[in-house]
Amino acid sequence: MKHLLVTLLFLLISFLGFGQSVSAPDSKSFLPSTTGQDASGFSLNGFSSTATLLASISLVNPPSGTTFYLNTTTGLTAASGFTLAGNKTRLVVTGTMANINTALVSLKVNTGSVTGNVALSVAATVNPTGYFYNGVNGHFYRPISTGATYTNARTLASQQTFKGQTGYLVTITSADEDAFIYNNVPQNQIWFALTDEVTEGRWVIDAGPELGTVIKTSNGQTAGNIQGQYNNWAGGEPNNSGNEDYAVTKWNGTQWNDLPNGFVNPYVIEFGTWTNPDNATFTEFYTNSVTHTNGDVLTARFNIDFGSNVDETKFTAKANTFVNNVWSTTTNTSRTLSGLGKVDITNDLDTVKISNGGTKASTTAGQVEWCVIYQYDATNQRYRIGIDSREVNGIVSTPSSISSLQLFDLWNGPVTFGSYDPNGWTEVYVYTSTQFNFAGSSYSANIRNGGGFYGLQAEFTFSSIQSYKQHGIDLSYINQTDLNTLYNSIVTVSDVFIAFKELSNGGIFGNESGNEFTSGIQYMNADVDGNGSFNEADTYKLLQYLTGVAPLTQYSTLTYLMKLYGKSEYDAITKTNWSTQFNATRSLYPFSLNTATLNNTYNVSATWIGDVNLSHSAQQTVNGISANSVRAMSLSTNSVSNQINASILSEVINGKVVVNISVDPLQQELVGTQFQLNYDNTKLKFEKVDFITKGNPTNYGTNRGSYISLGSLITNDGFVLDNTTEYRIIFTPINPLTDILGLTSISTTDAVNRAGNQLKIKLN
Repeated sequence: MKHLLVTLLFLLISFLGFGQSVSAPDSKSFLPSTTGQDASGFSLNGFSSTATLLASISLVNPPSGTTFYLNTTTGLTAASGFTLAGNKTRLVVTGTMANINTALVSLKVNTGSVTGNVALSVAATVNPTGYFYNGVNGHFYRPISTGATYTNARTLASQQTFKGQTGYLVTITSADEDAFIYNNVPQNQIWFALTDEVTEGRWVIDAGPELGTVIKTSNGQTAGNIQGQYNNWAGGEPNNSGNEDYAVTKWNGTQWNDLPNGFVNPYVIEFGTWTNPDNATFTEFYTNSVTHTNGDVLTARFNIDFGSNVDETKFTAKANTFVNNVWSTTTNTSRTLSGLGKVDITNDLDTVKISNGGTKASTTAGQVEWCVIYQYDATNQRYRIGIDSREVNGIVSTPSSISSLQLFDLWNGPVTFGSYDPNGWTEVYVYTSTQFNFAGSSYSANIRNGGGFYGLQAEFTFSSIQSYKQHGIDLSYINQTDLNTLYNSIVTVSDVFIAFKELSNGGIFGNESGNEFTSGIQYMNADVDGNGSFNEADTYKLLQYLTGVAPLTQYSTLTYLMKLYGKSEYDAITKTNWSTQFNATRSLYPFSLNTATLNNTYNVSATWIGDVNLSHSAQQTVNGISANSVRAMSLSTNSVSNQINASILSEVINGKVVVNISVDPLQQELVGTQFQLNYDNTKLKFEKVDFITKGNPTNYGTNRGSYISLGSLITNDGFVLDNTTEYRIIFTPINPLTDILGLTSISTTDAVNRAGNQLKIKLN
């Protein structure tokens, strides 16, 4: 296999990561109007045993009357504004991981008479001094006691960052948030982001995610208040007494007032732009949630694990049913996945039952022995049961359809059809490891022990078995352009190189086990033609995709790129059994509601064709140890210790826009690079890429409409990419340009060294 790697230096790094996380229990049904119901199952994992953690427990929009409490609070301290004792809808505490986990084991839920979803959220991070966490919206708040004018406070707030998020002057959009500020900030007359500086009496939120929202159109405590927008003005306020264009809270208790900019007041910086804590993207911050029900409700909830480098909120889901060999949507409602890959499609289910073609036989006590049960067959663990065919004839058109049997109180469940004799017996088999308790039956008067068989005085009725239709959850991506960009970051030069390296480890005749892949999922994703064998044809298909010669699949839609598995099925795939497993792409995951349970939670693992290094795939649970199933709230990619440098320079030369990318491998034996160079295709027309590389690498520069995917890959052992490696991307302006600033930018990057380790590229 020439052109393949022949020298192997290191083993491929493992892609299973273990770290800090919050795990959550499965969904369950609570009883209405019941106190002290068990809600345990949350657990913090991976934090230092000596660190002081901040943890939040929250009910998110619970039904009226629903609360929770902790039976055990030893070692915990309530955050400002909270108390440990009593019933809660939200509680924020500090303590060690051990103490918090002990408290979570004692978590209890009280329900009222109002039924509905009971959504519990738990979040945790190392306790940040001087910051307060709101468990309802998942935001942090930092009080600033040093006074400032309103406009200065607004500017200073926007210059602060915390855990990867840019701050803004606090916005107050609900009574709950107002109370949170009141309970946690000791100062009074606190500036918050609300002003009528543009038009007197027209009060507008002027910071944060609600920027530009009008909440009031005229002065006065209630005049002009817009329905659905939160207002909490003190009596007679706002009144513009002295050009008062800016709002404060905690005036006269919890209420608001308008003041002029000249006042020097404390203020609060808010961090976070989401409304659901599950969607938080704080770095080094971890959260998880579960949705229970209050009352018996047929539910279908999903936990879809995409791994750590996919934004779950870019996906939507629709419920589907399978009828007459056709999948169709139940409604046109699209449900957006949370930042943890959770989605609830309960309200979209088709709950109309249909006949599944089966027949159920049911019995009542009678006068005639229409039924006989033969002696238990211990070898096959079954009973042979005869129903007098005179009970069946003319009633059941197809006796072989009998698939369920209720037989007094001895059995109520599935049966296997055996035979039918219209002049004799209709026989079925009951498979059970437990023998019937004839003597203890409440129908013992109707049961006769015939010595080797039992005769039953039973009258039979027959009914069509009704069941729910086959359901499925169909995923869609936000739009095709964004999906193309995502997939360009999923299948990269690292995937291609590792595939070549694994194949070269298969021995001269391909009959040895490679050393690079650590998971059967890697083989399945590398087997891009789906024929159950990973071979040279697959590696060159990957190379053709990388270089833009040919796509990996017939179509670039989600259905042809993504693979979905039940978690238990996914976890059971190994390096030895992968070739016998289902290995087709799909965006629709089938599931059954006929599980005999009302509260259904489905755990689904996602992976992608060509994602050989599993950078954007769910991690498997191996040997009883689970990798992070909850997304670490980080904007970074997989943690790597190795790094190379690259510099980018844009300039105009002879009327052309030329972008130069220079690579410095530092101490790495660099064998592969990839850059995604975005460009404004309304102002620039791509012309070509000039490559300055030593040796004979495969260089590629593919125009994908709004970006260029470019780089190099060495698939033999003769050379490495050194610090003379340079790429010159040349564009022709569509119209004369006066400024090229912002016309091009680098987004996705990837690199790999000879050992198969993925490298981080630092851009200068």
